Amino acid sequence: MIALPLPVSLVLGTLAVEVSAAGGRAWLVGGAVRDGLLGRVPLDLDVAVEGPPGTAAAVAAAIGGRGWTRSAEHDRFGTATVRAPDGIKVDLASTRSETYPEPGALPVVTPGVAIEEDLGRRDFTIHAMAVPLGPDGAGAPLLDPWGGAGDLRGRRIRLLHGGSLADDPTRVFRAVRYAARLGFDLDAGFADAVRTAAESAAFRRISGDRLRRALGEVLAEENRAVALALLDRLGVPSLLVEGWTIGPETRASLGPPSPPEESWGRLLACEPGSVRERVAGRLNFSRALRRTAGCAR
Repeated sequence: MIALPLPVSLVLGTLAVEVSAAGGRAWLVGGAVRDGLLGRVPLDLDVAVEGPPGTAAAVAAAIGGRGWTRSAEHDRFGTATVRAPDGIKVDLASTRSETYPEPGALPVVTPGVAIEEDLGRRDFTIHAMAVPLGPDGAGAPLLDPWGGAGDLRGRRIRLLHGGSLADDPTRVFRAVRYAARLGFDLDAGFADAVRTAAESAAFRRISGDRLRRALGEVLAEENRAVALALLDRLGVPSLLVEGWTIGPETRASLGPPSPPEESWGRLLACEPGSVRERVAGRLNFSRALRRTAGCAR
């Protein structure tokens, strides 16, 4: 069993009862399980709803008139975001499998699968764990088919399979963020996975907007210099834009987290104008970002 604050346990218990009434089963998944096992207060609450397609949305609708609010729903992925009366936010998602028609493409979703199959679609082993929810909140035992608890103890981030980054290259940005935030190491398999993704042209297929958002989240991290060093070591910047590296001088100039436009300006300040222009084009910079980066409009 993982330790959670009492208000969180009460909210999760309420959701478990509602999911059961709708004919499903609720599981706490992802970062909340990771943080609970690490003794940290979870920042994000994700609940997987195992049951017929549409169960998550039905639960969100059922509690909407009882002081809860719904802030977002995405039918394609079977997800809904709800907020309890005390303000605690929970993301509900129907269990699903995902297949990728080509490297770097958005996935094709099949809802209503077993929780074990749902865990197998996730990014890292430390996020592929689940805890069943009951009326009193998170219970036992931990469902851990991919060895995530062992990787937590070993303080490493490991992909579920070698083609994971070819499926979704943005996972490498999430990996370095968590490594920097938690003080973890990247598993040795990341280097091979990056090469596989590069050979499949996955990094070239992904949109500039997705890449800019993913890298922007890295720049917002407290330990962003560490995260960027990991990206550079894997050769990711040069896969996005030929000739782009994020070396020690650049990382030292970043300082503490700052507003997004300022962060981008510092990141590119040491680069030649030709590299800045190619980065701005590949990542689909707005006019404001282009000005900050010293690029032509």
